[in-house]
Amino acid sequence: MDRWFKESISDQIKRNRLRVWCAVSDDDDLIGFYGLSAHSVVPQSASALAARRERHPIPAIYLAALATHIAHQGQGLGGALLADALTRSYSVSNDIGAASVILDVLEDEAHAKRRFFYERIGFMTLDPDHHPNRMYMPMKAVEAQITMLAQPLSS
Repeated sequence: MDRWFKESISDQIKRNRLRVWCAVSDDDDLIGFYGLSAHSVVPQSASALAARRERHPIPAIYLAALATHIAHQGQGLGGALLADALTRSYSVSNDIGAASVILDVLEDEAHAKRRFFYERIGFMTLDPDHHPNRMYMPMKAVEAQITMLAQPLSS
Protein backbone atom coordinates (compact mmCIF):
# COMPACT_ATOMS: atom_id res chain seq x y z
CA MET A 1 0.00 0.00 0.00
CA ASP A 2 2.83 2.37 0.84
CA ARG A 3 4.38 1.96 -2.61
CA TRP A 4 1.00 2.28 -4.35
CA PHE A 5 0.23 5.46 -2.42
CA LYS A 6 3.56 7.05 -3.30
CA GLU A 7 3.91 5.92 -6.92
CA SER A 8 0.53 5.75 -8.61
CA ILE A 9 -2.11 7.52 -6.59
CA SER A 10 -1.39 11.01 -7.95
CA ASP A 11 -1.60 9.75 -11.53
CA GLN A 12 -4.99 8.19 -10.82
CA ILE A 13 -6.23 11.39 -9.21
CA LYS A 14 -4.96 13.51 -12.13
CA ARG A 15 -6.74 11.20 -14.61
CA ASN A 16 -9.96 11.56 -12.55
CA ARG A 17 -10.02 7.84 -11.74
CA LEU A 18 -9.87 8.03 -7.95
CA ARG A 19 -10.46 10.25 -4.97
CA VAL A 20 -8.53 9.81 -1.73
CA TRP A 21 -9.26 10.90 1.84
CA CYS A 22 -6.49 10.94 4.43
CA ALA A 23 -6.19 10.82 8.19
CA VAL A 24 -3.31 12.79 9.62
CA SER A 25 -1.79 13.01 13.08
CA ASP A 26 -1.53 16.17 15.15
CA ASP A 27 1.93 16.54 13.59
CA ASP A 28 0.44 16.32 10.07
CA ASP A 29 1.89 12.85 9.44
CA LEU A 30 -0.17 10.57 7.22
CA ILE A 31 -1.60 7.80 9.42
CA GLY A 32 -4.30 6.36 7.18
CA PHE A 33 -6.24 6.79 3.99
CA TYR A 34 -8.90 5.35 1.72
CA GLY A 35 -9.72 5.75 -1.95
CA LEU A 36 -13.02 5.52 -3.80
CA SER A 37 -13.96 5.38 -7.46
CA ALA A 38 -16.92 4.67 -9.68
CA HIS A 39 -17.26 1.05 -10.69
CA SER A 40 -19.62 -1.42 -12.29
CA VAL A 41 -19.93 -5.18 -12.47
CA VAL A 42 -21.55 -7.35 -15.08
CA PRO A 43 -24.61 -9.22 -13.85
CA GLN A 44 -23.04 -12.58 -14.74
CA SER A 45 -20.31 -12.04 -12.13
CA ALA A 46 -22.60 -10.48 -9.54
CA SER A 47 -25.66 -12.68 -9.28
CA ALA A 48 -26.17 -11.55 -5.67
CA LEU A 49 -26.67 -7.97 -6.93
CA ALA A 50 -28.35 -8.62 -10.26
CA ALA A 51 -32.08 -8.34 -10.75
CA ARG A 52 -33.75 -11.11 -12.69
CA ARG A 53 -32.83 -10.91 -16.38
CA GLU A 54 -30.56 -7.90 -15.79
CA ARG A 55 -28.24 -7.36 -18.77
CA HIS A 56 -26.60 -4.00 -18.15
CA PRO A 57 -23.62 -3.35 -15.88
CA ILE A 58 -24.59 -2.81 -12.26
CA PRO A 59 -23.31 0.51 -10.86
CA ALA A 60 -21.22 0.35 -7.70
CA ILE A 61 -18.66 2.30 -5.72
CA TYR A 62 -15.23 0.73 -5.50
CA LEU A 63 -13.20 0.96 -2.31
CA ALA A 64 -9.83 0.93 -4.05
CA ALA A 65 -7.75 1.17 -0.88
CA LEU A 66 -8.02 1.37 2.87
CA ALA A 67 -4.85 1.50 4.92
CA THR A 68 -3.55 2.60 8.30
CA HIS A 69 0.03 3.21 9.32
CA ILE A 70 1.39 0.20 11.18
CA ALA A 71 1.93 2.27 14.34
CA HIS A 72 -1.79 3.13 14.42
CA GLN A 73 -3.27 -0.29 13.66
CA GLY A 74 -5.55 -1.84 16.27
CA GLN A 75 -6.69 1.55 17.56
CA GLY A 76 -9.94 1.85 15.57
CA LEU A 77 -8.58 4.07 12.82
CA GLY A 78 -9.30 1.52 10.08
CA GLY A 79 -12.89 1.18 11.29
CA ALA A 80 -13.29 4.96 11.40
CA LEU A 81 -11.90 5.30 7.87
CA LEU A 82 -14.21 2.54 6.63
CA ALA A 83 -17.20 4.20 8.34
CA ASP A 84 -16.35 7.46 6.57
CA ALA A 85 -15.95 5.63 3.24
CA LEU A 86 -19.32 3.90 3.66
CA THR A 87 -21.03 7.16 4.65
CA ARG A 88 -19.55 8.94 1.65
CA SER A 89 -20.49 6.04 -0.66
CA TYR A 90 -24.07 6.01 0.61
CA SER A 91 -24.37 9.75 0.06
CA VAL A 92 -23.04 9.43 -3.50
CA SER A 93 -25.41 6.52 -4.19
CA ASN A 94 -28.34 8.78 -3.31
CA ASP A 95 -27.13 11.30 -5.89
CA ILE A 96 -26.21 9.06 -8.82
CA GLY A 97 -27.32 5.51 -7.96
CA ALA A 98 -25.05 2.66 -6.95
CA ALA A 99 -26.10 -0.82 -5.88
CA SER A 100 -23.22 -1.57 -3.54
CA VAL A 101 -19.73 -0.91 -2.30
CA ILE A 102 -17.20 -3.35 -3.77
CA LEU A 103 -13.62 -4.06 -2.76
CA ASP A 104 -10.88 -6.58 -3.42
CA VAL A 105 -9.11 -8.03 -0.40
CA LEU A 106 -5.37 -7.84 -0.91
CA GLU A 107 -3.82 -11.29 -0.89
CA ASP A 108 -0.71 -11.09 1.27
CA GLU A 109 0.44 -12.27 4.71
CA ALA A 110 -2.39 -10.31 6.39
CA HIS A 111 -5.10 -11.54 4.01
CA ALA A 112 -7.08 -13.60 6.55
CA LYS A 113 -7.04 -10.80 9.12
CA ARG A 114 -8.08 -8.23 6.54
CA ARG A 115 -10.86 -10.45 5.18
CA PHE A 116 -12.20 -11.03 8.70
CA PHE A 117 -12.24 -7.25 9.26
CA TYR A 118 -14.49 -6.76 6.23
CA GLU A 119 -16.70 -9.79 6.97
CA ARG A 120 -17.26 -8.57 10.52
CA ILE A 121 -18.54 -5.26 9.13
CA GLY A 122 -20.93 -7.09 6.77
CA PHE A 123 -19.11 -7.51 3.46
CA MET A 124 -19.75 -10.75 1.57
CA THR A 125 -17.98 -12.55 -1.26
CA LEU A 126 -19.41 -11.37 -4.58
CA ASP A 127 -18.31 -14.14 -6.96
CA PRO A 128 -16.72 -17.02 -5.03
CA ASP A 129 -16.19 -19.15 -8.15
CA HIS A 130 -14.24 -16.59 -10.19
CA HIS A 131 -13.14 -13.81 -7.81
CA PRO A 132 -12.95 -15.16 -4.25
CA ASN A 133 -11.28 -11.98 -2.93
CA ARG A 134 -13.91 -9.59 -4.32
CA MET A 135 -16.37 -8.56 -1.63
CA TYR A 136 -19.46 -6.37 -1.61
CA MET A 137 -21.96 -4.74 0.67
CA PRO A 138 -25.36 -3.83 -0.81
CA MET A 139 -26.33 -0.20 -0.33
CA LYS A 140 -29.24 -1.22 1.94
CA ALA A 141 -26.71 -2.89 4.25
CA VAL A 142 -24.45 0.17 4.00
CA GLU A 143 -27.40 2.30 5.11
CA ALA A 144 -28.03 -0.02 8.08
CA GLN A 145 -24.33 0.01 8.99
CA ILE A 146 -24.25 3.81 8.95
CA THR A 147 -27.37 3.98 11.11
CA MET A 148 -25.80 1.57 13.59
CA LEU A 149 -22.55 3.55 13.71
CA ALA A 150 -24.51 6.75 14.38
CA GLN A 151 -26.24 5.28 17.47
CA PRO A 152 -24.87 6.55 20.76
CA LEU A 153 -23.16 3.95 22.91
CA SER A 154 -25.21 2.83 25.89
CA SER A 155 -23.55 2.96 29.28
